[in-house]
Amino acid sequence: MERRGIEALQAVVFVVGIYEGVVPLVSRVFDWNPVLALPLRLPEPYWWIVSVAVIVVAAALLELLESRKSRA
Repeated sequence: MERRGIEALQAVVFVVGIYEGVVPLVSRVFDWNPVLALPLRLPEPYWWIVSVAVIVVAAALLELLESRKSRA
């Protein structure tokens, strides 16, 4: 994959990680109701587990893509 393609994929992973991982955690603190934050539609013990898992997976994917970008 080209460097520009990897950078675009990194941007997508970053946005998904923020919106599906960080936003649900912060929205519960400030009592927001974001429309597209899908983990908030889960019952109480599962939404925060999914949010944290999204953050971890996004961080791992960003690191993987960064190492792939340096090789390209």
